[in-house]
Amino acid sequence: MTSPLSQAVTDLRRLLEAGDTLALIERFYASDVCVFENHVLARAGRDACLLYEREQLSKQVAPPTFVVKATAINETDGVVFIESTLRFTGPDARPMRLDQVSVQRWHRGLISEERFYYEGVIDEGDE
Repeated sequence: MTSPLSQAVTDLRRLLEAGDTLALIERFYASDVCVFENHVLARAGRDACLLYEREQLSKQVAPPTFVVKATAINETDGVVFIESTLRFTGPDARPMRLDQVSVQRWHRGLISEERFYYEGVIDEGDE
């Protein structure tokens, strides 16, 4: 039997890999979510996350793509780990890649905190 958290992560993964990040934020982020990027608080609140995501998407010439490589779920603590690759077109029309891990803390069926860890964007035009 699939747990509610496991099912939520499956649904989240589908939205992520479909590129529907706005729906993902609307559906799974708590209203008071905190999002960190490499240990720095980047955004606080679902509305701020939606605004940021809309701004980022408006800068793209083509929708970004996501591939989830691995997930791990700690049911007891409500913690989810997702390893993924984001590909997008940079402002100079070059193909870019970001490999990242996110650590999500879930509470009452929603993400209350998400931390993204990554080293930097890779210019795939030079590979």
